[in-house]
Amino acid sequence: MSRVHIVVFDRTPQWTIMKEDIYTSLHHWLSKIGHVVTIEPRSFERNAINIITGLQYITPEELENIADSPYEYGIFDVEYIAAGMVNFKPETSWLFADRARRFLDRCRFFLSYFDDSVRAMARLGVFSRHIMPGYVEAFEPDGVLGEGDKTIEIYFFGNVDAHRAAVLRRIERIVPVLVQTPSQVTPLFLRNARAARAKIVLILGRAPPFGHIGPMRLVEMAHLRTFVLSEMPSVAQPELDGLCAYWTADEDPGAVAQAWLLAPERRRAKAEAAFERIKAFDPLTPLSEALELRR
Repeated sequence: MSRVHIVVFDRTPQWTIMKEDIYTSLHHWLSKIGHVVTIEPRSFERNAINIITGLQYITPEELENIADSPYEYGIFDVEYIAAGMVNFKPETSWLFADRARRFLDRCRFFLSYFDDSVRAMARLGVFSRHIMPGYVEAFEPDGVLGEGDKTIEIYFFGNVDAHRAAVLRRIERIVPVLVQTPSQVTPLFLRNARAARAKIVLILGRAPPFGHIGPMRLVEMAHLRTFVLSEMPSVAQPELDGLCAYWTADEDPGAVAQAWLLAPERRRAKAEAAFERIKAFDPLTPLSEALELRR
């Protein structure tokens, strides 16, 4: 049984709490394939394979120290890498340039939710695999709330940028939305308790050039049997089929949300089908392949 250590890099502790589902699920899958798993922010373990999360939050000095260290490491990243940047931020381009070459040469593997990110890192010579989040026992509640106990109409949790704020205003003209941002520092158990009480959990994308929807939140909500209504991605993501309902660019998202609020049985059936679908996802195989790789 080998030792695996998750190293968390993030913007602030509040953002780490907002991403608790990502770290909890990764810890669960690693344990399921037989590893002893530990986790710590910005701290590596010598006698373990270290899995770095939050690549974009590593400083140049930290990256150079990691490259020069005796530590074994790979990367598990949930952000979008394309055009030589993380999330299209020019300030991250150095991570894929000569300055990071030694770090990338020593990196054992790269795992990502996004095919574009996998292709980008593979072109840089890093063993890279796509991973689709799947079932996590800790996410499944003891029971599922009935419609009469769902006292929140629509719930959105996440960062609110200008694009998302505009969509929320359109929806809130017709139906109320409970909005929760990272600044409110809400732990996973409380966030999921609220999501379980929601008739609709809302998923919002970001302004172009972004065109994707992150899968983790959809998978997490499927565990709760909570219906999800999402902005439609502009790029093909067939792995998301059946996990949510969408509105199209020519529809009013508020009107679509209102129609779904009036259809509790359709919402329940859609949420149950999403739960059955995620149980077929296999995050364990790409994790095993990456960790068994020997340089």
